Amino acid sequence: MALAQMGLRAKMSAIVAVVVVLVMLPFVLAGVAYLDRQGRAEAERQLSVINRLAVDLVEAHHAGDGDLDTLRARLDEFVIGDSGYIFILDTNPGSGYGRFIAHRAGPDAGSLDDGEARGRAVVRKLLERRDGVLAYDWRNPEIGERDWRRKLAVFSTHAELGWLIGSSAYEDEFNRASITSRNYMIAAVLGMAGLLVLVLNLSIGGLVIRPMLRLQRTLRTLSRGNEALVHTADEEALVRGICRVLVDTGGFRLARISLGTAGGVLREAAGAGRAVRFCHALADQGTEDEDPARLAVASGREVLVGGPEGAGNGLWRAAQEAGCRALISFPLLDGERALGALTIGAAEPGDLDEAGVALLRELAEDLAFGIVGQRTARARRAAEAALQLRERAIEACSDGVLIVETRPGEAPRLIYANPAVERITGLAREGLVGGPLEGLSGIDPEGLGALHAALGSARESALELSGRHADGTPFWCECSLARVGEDEAGGASHWVGVLKEVTERMLYLRQIEHQAKYDVLTGLPNRNLLEDRLEQALHAARRHRNGLAVALVDLDHFKLVNDNLGHRQGDALLREVSRRLIQALRAGDTAARPGGDEFVILLPDLGGEQDGYAVLRRVQQQLLEPIDIDGRNFFVTCSIGVSLYPRDGDDAETLLRNADMAMYRAKEAGRNTIRFFTMEMDRQVQDRLEIEQELRRVLERDELSLVYQPQVDAGSGRVVGVEALLRWHHPRLGMVSPLRFIPLAEEIGLIGPIGEWVLREACVQARRWREQGLDELRIAVNVSARQFRELDLPERVAGILEETGLAPHLLELELTESMLMGNVERTEETLHRLKHIGVELALDDFGTGYSSFAYLRRFPIDTLKIDQSFVSGMVTGSNTESIVSAIIAMAHSLGMRVIAEGVENATQQRQLFQHGCDQMQGYLFGRPLPADEFAVLAGER
Repeated sequence: MALAQMGLRAKMSAIVAVVVVLVMLPFVLAGVAYLDRQGRAEAERQLSVINRLAVDLVEAHHAGDGDLDTLRARLDEFVIGDSGYIFILDTNPGSGYGRFIAHRAGPDAGSLDDGEARGRAVVRKLLERRDGVLAYDWRNPEIGERDWRRKLAVFSTHAELGWLIGSSAYEDEFNRASITSRNYMIAAVLGMAGLLVLVLNLSIGGLVIRPMLRLQRTLRTLSRGNEALVHTADEEALVRGICRVLVDTGGFRLARISLGTAGGVLREAAGAGRAVRFCHALADQGTEDEDPARLAVASGREVLVGGPEGAGNGLWRAAQEAGCRALISFPLLDGERALGALTIGAAEPGDLDEAGVALLRELAEDLAFGIVGQRTARARRAAEAALQLRERAIEACSDGVLIVETRPGEAPRLIYANPAVERITGLAREGLVGGPLEGLSGIDPEGLGALHAALGSARESALELSGRHADGTPFWCECSLARVGEDEAGGASHWVGVLKEVTERMLYLRQIEHQAKYDVLTGLPNRNLLEDRLEQALHAARRHRNGLAVALVDLDHFKLVNDNLGHRQGDALLREVSRRLIQALRAGDTAARPGGDEFVILLPDLGGEQDGYAVLRRVQQQLLEPIDIDGRNFFVTCSIGVSLYPRDGDDAETLLRNADMAMYRAKEAGRNTIRFFTMEMDRQVQDRLEIEQELRRVLERDELSLVYQPQVDAGSGRVVGVEALLRWHHPRLGMVSPLRFIPLAEEIGLIGPIGEWVLREACVQARRWREQGLDELRIAVNVSARQFRELDLPERVAGILEETGLAPHLLELELTESMLMGNVERTEETLHRLKHIGVELALDDFGTGYSSFAYLRRFPIDTLKIDQSFVSGMVTGSNTESIVSAIIAMAHSLGMRVIAEGVENATQQRQLFQHGCDQMQGYLFGRPLPADEFAVLAGER
């Protein structure tokens, strides 16, 4: 209050002071102007004197022909105030025009063409006037000057030299006396004004000022409170701000705001001043029930406590502890509902006079309105934020969202579509919103019909929709349709449709389905789809009593393409073959690729075998055309096996199996042929299966045996060697021909253990014969192709020789030509490893394979065996005898001995002897015999 009172008095005193100043101001200004003119005139006078001295110095210097550096040094000796100096500016026309000849900063101080803009302007004015006085504002930052000061330059032009000679200095460095007088005058005026204010302040009574100050403070409090109501962003800041305004601006001891909770309990929302001390005092004394805030909220009226007589003991003590001698609590009302209370504590009862209470009541009402407004705004912002969040979520949703409006008697209308709808359907939202449901033109008509039906049923629905984008790209989506809200006036209903794109899933499922049914390489049906179509074809054939052909097509020698050219060319070949197969077939026929180089063709609706044969011949003709792959022509043939329904089977498995058997017979018949299944083929297959089953246990049952055929010297007829031949005597099947079981054993992988058994048994028998006194006999054992390809064959042979004790040179291993012509380098390595053991090597059936004489020179072959087909052909008189003679001569030239196989008569023996054959073998000398019978034969010869 005292501070406010002093402020009011100060204002009144200031008014008097202003009046005094306004009266005295003209006289003060006139005096200041007079002093300034005097100071400036003094500065001009001094600078003019200095300038004349400078001109005299320049003329004297020029007369004495002195240099410029000396002149500049003499000019720098002049002292003009604190920072003044003499300068010379060149006014002669030419390159030096407007440049400083002498300057305190040196010759490079600046000119008309360089330096800062203000400096160039000063130079330009000097050159324009040439004589006189120039006043201008200046500061020099290079020497620490920050403020602009008035500067004078007195100058004249030396006509003979063409130099502008001037003196420059700050004006205030010459008129310090005038400035001091001016400052004294201003101080005197201020002193007189202060004295008047002091006198007026002492003369005004406190009784007039105090009520004015109190009302002014309350009004200011109300104004600040309204500012808080307008500018505060939330309720918490609002109640804090009102409490601070009441204490800081209103000067009250305390201010507190209590607000009701959802449970009806008052909580302290904000407080300022000594509010916390007051609340603690109430709580310590247990007199919360006397709290005026509670009373105001309960009664809905303001509660005023102006002394101890109007308050309980606890409340009054709490008020005194807070430094209050008066309290008032205003209920904060929202209509009939009390939001809380505003409690104010004053130091004196007079601070809560009638006028002040009226203003504070207005503030409480405004506060209640502000709280309601804040809560309403907060609820509105929360609702708007939630709405915007939902809208953003819908806009950002990867699923399409449609809102459809339906009205009785009108077509459904789209009133909203989020961006995902545009992405899924490929239709612009602008063209959808506001238009009919048919605007979803990308969806198939069936899907649009389903949407209309679902809307018409007025039930929630789940639909599967499909369609195409404008570029023809297909899409699929799942649509969940649900009704939202209640019907509006006029019967309008709203439906929300959520479109979940499942295009990738559908394409993936279709791809999986396609891969499950079609061959990836050729696009033809695979085994799964083939089986399904074959079953369907069988059902149709049974129903219509038609014929059905199942053809198995196998490409001849396709493995050579893959092995020699690579799988890429092989795949290209298969694709082209598939294309040609489809071209050759009729409409309704099926071509499938179960795998590898095999194809299956289904030919339904056949009248007989000839109909199917005609189609398959067309297939062969299509494949006979050369196939160009990477600039190379390939000629493809195929072997086809065919089974017919119902003749060869009435189920899919049987028909496929019989077609497979027929295909193998086609290959055996020389390939590039068509073979229809017969019962004889089935019998052969059954026989093969039986032989295979029994062959797997042949060693276990000890059913194998060896027979021995002698090899005789061509000249003496003496037995010099023997070939061990394998025999199989089955207890039920009898003697099984080696031609039946040896190729099968090699095919199913049993030739390895059987061959090892043969080798061991032959070596054991050879050792026995030697122990019986027979001369050294070389025993020959055939080696299969599979055995020869085993990397450890030399080690196995060496192990058997060591186990049986047979000398290595008595063992001869017979190999075929085709066996040696595969991997020549590996073959050569294996042969040398066998020779290192010490065994003999023979090339069997020579002349029937593809031997190269160059390779024969590289291979360490000891014996060449002429095939019996050449021996039997010698007696016919053909050129076979010449071939045999050439073989013998070639072998001898390579250091090999020659054995002729299949010698059956004396004529053959004589011819071979004449051509120099070394040894012979055949029925003429002895059939294959058991070991004991062979021993007798060998002993006789």
